[in-house]
Amino acid sequence: MSVSTTSAWCYAKTPEAVKPKAGDIYELQQQEVPALKEGMILVRLSAIAVAPMARAFLELPGNDTGAEDLGLQRLKLGGTAVGESVATVVETMSKKFVVGDRIWLPFNKLAEHQVFCDDGSDHPMKLAPVKLPAFVNTETFLSTMTPSAGVTAYVGANHTVCGSVEDSGLACLSFLRKATPKTVLVTSAAGAVGVVACQLYKHKGCKVIGVTSTREKADKLLAYGCDAAIAYKTEDLDARLSELAPEKLDVVVDNVGSTQLDAATKHMKIGGKILSIGTISELDNYATGNIQGWKNYHWGVSRELKFEGLYIGNHQKQFPGAMMSLGMLVFRGKIKPAHTIIEGGFEEWAAHVDKLFGSETFGRMILVNSKNTAGRAIGT
Repeated sequence: MSVSTTSAWCYAKTPEAVKPKAGDIYELQQQEVPALKEGMILVRLSAIAVAPMARAFLELPGNDTGAEDLGLQRLKLGGTAVGESVATVVETMSKKFVVGDRIWLPFNKLAEHQVFCDDGSDHPMKLAPVKLPAFVNTETFLSTMTPSAGVTAYVGANHTVCGSVEDSGLACLSFLRKATPKTVLVTSAAGAVGVVACQLYKHKGCKVIGVTSTREKADKLLAYGCDAAIAYKTEDLDARLSELAPEKLDVVVDNVGSTQLDAATKHMKIGGKILSIGTISELDNYATGNIQGWKNYHWGVSRELKFEGLYIGNHQKQFPGAMMSLGMLVFRGKIKPAHTIIEGGFEEWAAHVDKLFGSETFGRMILVNSKNTAGRAIGT
């Protein structure tokens, strides 16, 4: 079924400053598909993780964060949007892949059909396509075991200073100290990273408080590792933290920034730690450069707070171990995958990006390409 052209989502218009629609930013265009040669595979996107990074990586006045010095290039006008997907091999001239194999595309362009060399010679980093094992469920993998979701939560909880809840000191004398449960606050707790982070910290014996948009999602978080959850749209975050954490917070895992980080800062223990993973609240401000920022940073002096940022691209050596550990935790029932599945066509992607900023998504949103159901492995 050789194809010569394919649909692709491209960055066509600079977003408006206030609540822009993805359909106004991106445009579905046709692109050429290279002819299949020996050692190549033709794939079709079968499951797409709909994520905020689609907008966060646009080249705009307010999102020059220095990440480009690390190789993370912002998307210029006219460029093809990027995302994380699982694709299905639909045609092969490779001895390594057969039709129906599923391929993980961790940070790849959003074009429905794509051609890859099986040895990775066409990849900028010379990485060969990664085949998913038959026993791995597509949706569980995308929602729990990838760098932009569960791996970020895992690395934050286990391989950062500010995300750690283990007591420091001589391990050989640890039996002399009574372990004190830590209190951890997770913002955007119903998001792809947050919902895994909540469960990881609960697994470590922590008291976990989650913050999300609605009461419905907050109640649901109680089954995903949270001892309590706050609905910031209808509840006073500052007042609720006083009620729920009179002992103060040991660790804040922040995916939001600005006002939520400001409120959390006032409830930190002396020596408390803040792990900053994302600043989703600033997304609309990227278009103008008017970043709201962290206004209560001056509390860090008297509380002697520690602050650490986490960019998962700097921790690639941790990926294999983290993915294996997450897989085992899922298998043992210690982590419950959370995803919102939407069945539809590839051409519906932009419409679903806007839904991320509403209240209907819990966990990772995954668009399953209903035109290509082979290899989805739903329920396996």
